[in-house]
Amino acid sequence: MKEVIRGFLLFCSLVSTVSAYTLSDEQNLRTSLLTGYDKELRPGIDRAFPLQVNTSYFLFSINEFDMDTGKFTLTGFFLQQWFDERLSWDPANHNQTNSTIILQNKIWLPNLINTNPFEDIRGLGSELISVRVSSTGLCEWYALQVLEVICDPDVSKFPFDTQYCTMKFFIGGYLPYEVNVNFVTSEVFLQLYHENGVWEITASTTHTKLNLYGYEEVVVGLHLKRRTAYYTVSLILPVLAISVLLGFVFILPPESGERLGFSTTVLLSIVLYLTLIQDMLPESSEPNVSIIGYILVSYVMTGAITVIFVIFGFRIQSSCKKPVPRFIASTVKCFRRKRKGVNSAESLETKSVAIDEDDNDGVSWIEVGRFFDKMCFIVSLIQIAISNIIFMSIVYS
Repeated sequence: MKEVIRGFLLFCSLVSTVSAYTLSDEQNLRTSLLTGYDKELRPGIDRAFPLQVNTSYFLFSINEFDMDTGKFTLTGFFLQQWFDERLSWDPANHNQTNSTIILQNKIWLPNLINTNPFEDIRGLGSELISVRVSSTGLCEWYALQVLEVICDPDVSKFPFDTQYCTMKFFIGGYLPYEVNVNFVTSEVFLQLYHENGVWEITASTTHTKLNLYGYEEVVVGLHLKRRTAYYTVSLILPVLAISVLLGFVFILPPESGERLGFSTTVLLSIVLYLTLIQDMLPESSEPNVSIIGYILVSYVMTGAITVIFVIFGFRIQSSCKKPVPRFIASTVKCFRRKRKGVNSAESLETKSVAIDEDDNDGVSWIEVGRFFDKMCFIVSLIQIAISNIIFMSIVYS
């Protein structure tokens, strides 16, 4: 019996909450509300107090971020709530009509005007959007908008860069003591957000501030981080591998005749990657130029110097008929590896070279060339390692 009574009471409560108003009731209500309504006057009976507008921003998607032009396009909507006493009524006088829908161009709106647009300055919403008005005068406006704003990119750490892009608005014509905008939360609502393939949102911010002209400025900011998996696999790792190859040209046998062609091919590969990266980056050099651009330029310079050293190494090998200068022979002898035993049999290469034992301390041009290749190989690897360490320390700092 108790369960039956409890079920009946629940049913009665549900029935009592169902609105039974008709089309005529809502039509009469809208006629009553809009008769004599002046949408150019802001709500608020007591003008000594500002109208409080509660707002939130819901982000749907990031559509585009053009690094060349700084065009940042995204889709979302502002949910704005305020009280308009002129749009309040007693539901009992209108057959329990608790709410209605009114097109946004028929009532006053706290229309936010974008102050950092990419092209045209315009407000929110459109003629297709309506405002839901409740009997208490509470107005709820879902201002859906595709926004195109200017965001100056900082590519100094490309492709491991982070960006901070903002959307700035103000309610035109109203000072803070007339209309006061309050964000419900200090962050953007991302429950409806669809992930972007290039950019990841690491943080967001929403706040208001006074600009230089005394108007209240509404700011919505997004902290973006580039997704680096694609660039790491297709750009960073190949460049690092090619740069390491620069040093290994010096361990190729000189008689193979492939040194010059190998070093030139590696140099052209680095130049190709430099061209590809330059196409990805904006032409503007402010605030900073990409560090990877400097690294690739250093690789190009290293490649050019490598080609010069290869040619110089060939020149050393062709100087067999000339005596080795004493200071060169002394340097080579200081860094000569110690051998376990003395080989009494001379190689065919040594026999073909005229050596003055008193002038060059037993050092031939062939040994000078090998010593030169070894030093170039070590220095090249050290230079590449230092460049890569500098690059990684900067991008992860």
